[in-house]
Amino acid sequence: MPSSQPADPDLPVAKMIQGVDVSSFQGEPGAWRTLAGSVKWVGVKITELQPGVSGPVEYVNPDATADWAFVRQQKLGRIAYLFAHPSVDPARTVTFFQSEMSSRRLLDTDGIMLDLETTDGLEPAAVNSWAVAVMANLAETFDRTPILYTYLSFAEAGNTAGLGKYPLWISDPSSPKGKPRVPAPWQSWIIHQYETTGAIDRDVANFATVTAMNNAIGASPPHATPKPHKGNLGGSLTSGVSAVRWSNGNILIGGLDGDSHVLIRRYDSATGKWGIWFNPSKENAVGPPGLLSWGESFGQLYFTTGSGAVIELATEDAGKTWQ
Repeated sequence: MPSSQPADPDLPVAKMIQGVDVSSFQGEPGAWRTLAGSVKWVGVKITELQPGVSGPVEYVNPDATADWAFVRQQKLGRIAYLFAHPSVDPARTVTFFQSEMSSRRLLDTDGIMLDLETTDGLEPAAVNSWAVAVMANLAETFDRTPILYTYLSFAEAGNTAGLGKYPLWISDPSSPKGKPRVPAPWQSWIIHQYETTGAIDRDVANFATVTAMNNAIGASPPHATPKPHKGNLGGSLTSGVSAVRWSNGNILIGGLDGDSHVLIRRYDSATGKWGIWFNPSKENAVGPPGLLSWGESFGQLYFTTGSGAVIELATEDAGKTWQ
């Protein structure tokens, strides 16, 4: 994912870039463009999956299409956002947002944001758990780091305890522009909503340019395709080998030695080096292990013991450690 930190945490307020966020309250672009003034970026509300008596109710900002297209035409930075309701299904919340964005063309330079400011009557732990699931789903679905919008008292109540790794858009109109208070678990912010009392909310982003902001909140750059490897990897295997490769270039191979121990060796794409052969399990095996990988770091290792039992081991760090 791109970095979520501002390009310069000590950036003077005068150099930060001005923005606004709009929803149906502001109407179509013709109703708010003059009011917004000279801005460099705009946040646009897209969806809100609301709780209903017979199930979730799908709401789409009626001005979203016009707003989204207008911001692009003006060559401004864009952030698409969805309003959170923790009482509805988190997966459906993301799927609904994704379905609406599919027709609006999310560019690599665009950001996405979850507007989290209501509990729907749930306890903080439940709200936080819901938001953690939604943010992770957004990151995977859109291949970029989602922004979390909230306000001070909401965060201080414990509703955002597990979200500190995501960039913060904080609503704090009681603080001077560009100098918001930052609630735990965050230590920094990227957007400050400093005015909420007028006909349009006003924000400032902690970046010197729109390009810098886009680089931080836009899509992840594609991984470079690694070159094929060749050479003698050594070892003392007496069986055939199994191998897997993760999308980031990490590789794992495995087989059995003369004592029927499972031995594996790992290639780290970050260093460009192979590690040592090692045994991830004390169990003896019959036949080489089976390997499975997905994502950037998750994997499973399977092998059969002499008694016929199938042993399963799991990794979450591309084969560095197993459990």
